[in-house]
Amino acid sequence: MIDLIGLGFIAGVIPVYAGIVVALVLGKVLPRTWEGGLIGIATGVLVYLFFDLMHESVELTGARDPISWLVFLGSLGISFVGLVAFERNQMVGSRRAPSRWATLPYMIAIGMGLHNLGEGLAIGASYANGEWVLSALLVAGFGFHNGTEGFGIVGAAGKNSVTGTDALLLGLVAGAPTCLGTLLSGQGLSPYFTILFYTFAAGSLLYVVFTLTAMSYTATRRLQMAFGVFMGISLMYITAMVLTLVGGIKT
Repeated sequence: MIDLIGLGFIAGVIPVYAGIVVALVLGKVLPRTWEGGLIGIATGVLVYLFFDLMHESVELTGARDPISWLVFLGSLGISFVGLVAFERNQMVGSRRAPSRWATLPYMIAIGMGLHNLGEGLAIGASYANGEWVLSALLVAGFGFHNGTEGFGIVGAAGKNSVTGTDALLLGLVAGAPTCLGTLLSGQGLSPYFTILFYTFAAGSLLYVVFTLTAMSYTATRRLQMAFGVFMGISLMYITAMVLTLVGGIKT
């Protein structure tokens, strides 16, 4: 059990924190004119992860399995439409400032945490089957890939500062589920459960993509935003292709 938690920690928690730190440093060093580009990179990362999650969840559904249809559409609708309704309620129905868990960085961290839960399942399954080399490759590959997720979390903060407490909590929310996934992998989980958390993650990320686009795609930032989105997608795609070439890892 300790070994599995350690693998999840190395693959998920440490890289996410590293990405958050790098993104925070760049935010301090780069001029404010780069803000739209950084938000664009964050959006590109999330767009790539959204399609990745959708692909994985659709692959698990079956044309002759109506229950999988319900799980897929239900969890996607609840996560996406539910978050929009929650945001509307926060803005209209409450005069108090929204809780920290309702802010964009935390929404992104939750979605990425669900995504990383699936990565933990893959690591734990290979380890349980005695495939040590594959386990090591998965840890290294997912760790390298997860480092880019820090940009998505920090970039969504925009002009709002990310405190030390926020950075600690955001990294934990996004990275710790990898450890949970490595532990759950040996429990014989139903494929419906996997569809559920994949589509929940996809819906939450889709909500954040729409919100970031509405917030930052202004007349003066369109080119920066477009270039940033391209860079974010390119970064995720290139890392995925390199990992596939080196170790046959499909992220």
